[in-house]
Amino acid sequence: MARTLKQAIDEHRPLVVPSIYDGISALLVRDLGFHAAYIGSYATGAAKYGVPDIGYIGLEDMADQVRRLAPVAGVPIIVDGEGGWGNPLHVARSVQVLERAGAAATHIEDHVFGKHLIGKSHILPVGQAVDKIKAAVDARDSTNFMIIGRTDSFLTEGPAAAVDRVLAYQEAGADGVFVAGYLDAENQSRLRAEARVPIFTVDLPTRSAADHGAEGADVVLYYALAHQAAINGIRAALEVLAREGSTTSIEKELGSVVDLDAFLGIGPAREKARNYGLLD
Repeated sequence: MARTLKQAIDEHRPLVVPSIYDGISALLVRDLGFHAAYIGSYATGAAKYGVPDIGYIGLEDMADQVRRLAPVAGVPIIVDGEGGWGNPLHVARSVQVLERAGAAATHIEDHVFGKHLIGKSHILPVGQAVDKIKAAVDARDSTNFMIIGRTDSFLTEGPAAAVDRVLAYQEAGADGVFVAGYLDAENQSRLRAEARVPIFTVDLPTRSAADHGAEGADVVLYYALAHQAAINGIRAALEVLAREGSTTSIEKELGSVVDLDAFLGIGPAREKARNYGLLD
């Protein structure tokens, strides 16, 4: 298992990174052998508060997720740093808090508001966004902590400008670049040719991780997979209970509480309890 995110990226092209948002998803990522995990504001807002991802989630929400889940997953964690929660001074503190919480990387965005709402996001001027990246780089304790420059300017300014922006963030010291949106072949090729740092992307419809890798991505973030699957699974089970007044028809699919206890580590806990004389 790679000790750092940079090592994981070097060893796996592309590096496939699923999201985690609670202890169960973190355990599954660990048990299934993934080499990194992602904690996003989208999943955090949905899981903790049942709200959409439109800026409700704060620094402490994200840091708390990292503190709780990084030790469970046991792999490098990429965490959503939003826009750094303010100006460059706020960005610097955000980086320090997330790094000390146990994250391996954070992406800093250049949008002000509106990225998940219908319409075009409000985007920071390039110079202000560059200053945030510089502040983030200066604030980290270790160079192993990766600062990823992300742009959400694709719809507002177009794909060429989006590439220009992340290349500017690279020049400011970013360890990775991330265009949130589709790039046409010409701009994808330009980004691949001019990027000297890993290229991050999110999984896009109809594309496999291998497809993204062929297009130049070094890291593919499956930012919504875990909580999408959870919502669908929980909804399906509760619909059966609401409709039938019972879960007997899906007992095989659900598995047993014994299986769940085993997944959660009841066996080692039972053995330790015996060793400490806590069980007869």
